[in-house]
Amino acid sequence: MAGDGGTHAGPPSRADGVTGSGPQKDEFAALLGIEVERLGPGHAVATLETDQRHANPHGTVHGAVFYAVAGAAVAAAANDDDHSGIVSSVLVEYLRPAALGDVLRAEIAKELSTDREDILTGTVSRTAKGDGDPLAWVRARATRRSRTR
Repeated sequence: MAGDGGTHAGPPSRADGVTGSGPQKDEFAALLGIEVERLGPGHAVATLETDQRHANPHGTVHGAVFYAVAGAAVAAAANDDDHSGIVSSVLVEYLRPAALGDVLRAEIAKELSTDREDILTGTVSRTAKGDGDPLAWVRARATRRSRTR
């Protein structure tokens, strides 16, 4: 389903904005046409088929599009039924441009956890199958909050 599971989706049920149920639909990702799939706890994929609307002045895919696809995957990986991940940083290191018409695929997984935070890493590639050229490296941090407290 498009845009499943963002950090700020759905109506907050508590003062800190964390909902009592699992992750809600990521409306912003859905608005952009980004498809998000959770592959398991701490692991998600987001994809977007690019077109002329995603162009920068050089005629390639705008860096903000890379960031949006990566951010949607980070948000989905940081959230699950038990915890709400409040994403505090996302670093996207661009390796090479994408052509208009490419399918961007961000795959993000939890690399390690501390008492309060998760570190998530992954890549943005140019194919829906994930076996294409890596276009960017992604590293993110998310603070974990219990959904039941």
